Amino acid sequence: MNPIDLLSFQRIINAHGKPEGAAYFDEEESIVHDLFCERIVFQTNYMDNCTYAVDIAEGGIRVRKTRLDNYNRGHKAQMIDDEMDDEDWAELEGLWQRLSKDLDTQEQGPQPDLAETLSELFYGLFDEAQAQILIQNIPAATGQRDWVWTQVAAALAGTQQLAQFEWKEWPSCGVEAVNALAPLRKSGIEIPAPDDKTIAAVNRASDWERALLRYFNAQLEAHDLKLLALGAHFDEYQTFTCLPMNGLGLVNALELMGKLGIVYKY
Repeated sequence: MNPIDLLSFQRIINAHGKPEGAAYFDEEESIVHDLFCERIVFQTNYMDNCTYAVDIAEGGIRVRKTRLDNYNRGHKAQMIDDEMDDEDWAELEGLWQRLSKDLDTQEQGPQPDLAETLSELFYGLFDEAQAQILIQNIPAATGQRDWVWTQVAAALAGTQQLAQFEWKEWPSCGVEAVNALAPLRKSGIEIPAPDDKTIAAVNRASDWERALLRYFNAQLEAHDLKLLALGAHFDEYQTFTCLPMNGLGLVNALELMGKLGIVYKY
């Protein structure tokens, strides 16, 4: 479950760690992580100020999670240790992937061919006939950072599998946009607007973005569908897609997205 490679971690702290801490800016999350000579402290945007301190113990990677005991207490809240859960490991994986991709320049192997990897992704997201049409129309890759995402977004939009709305508008515009996606319409699914109690519970969650995704997915998973937030980066105005959970198909698609630099959460 631990996503951090020991050798990569050692190379990064040896090359970039400083006794007083070196700063690494995570552009996707707009947060700063601290790199020391013996550990890396990952910050998060969670309301409880959750952090993951990563170091080496007994020849392996050790992760220590800390958070505020009750962020509603303001300055009276205390930092406490806490156990890592599945959401923590998923969050740490994303943080680590971006940092290691930028800072670990050794032994990374050949970089993926963008067009080839994009073609694999299209075969995973669409039926064979549609994938072949999309692949034939892939333009020459440019040096622009968001070139891959531009192709994926266009393909998803062209098949009515892309929704866009502000995170904070999820109870209204979000529900409407998700219900308009092709997979829901084909399956006859209509997600109801949440009641005031549900809205309050989601908005109070320490990771309310994942909480709202869970609201949608609790009603989609019975139909083997999953809603994801994805894009070149996360923003207030976010793009979403609904994909089938066809065995390992979704897992493979997410792996390819990671190789192509597309961020996602669900």
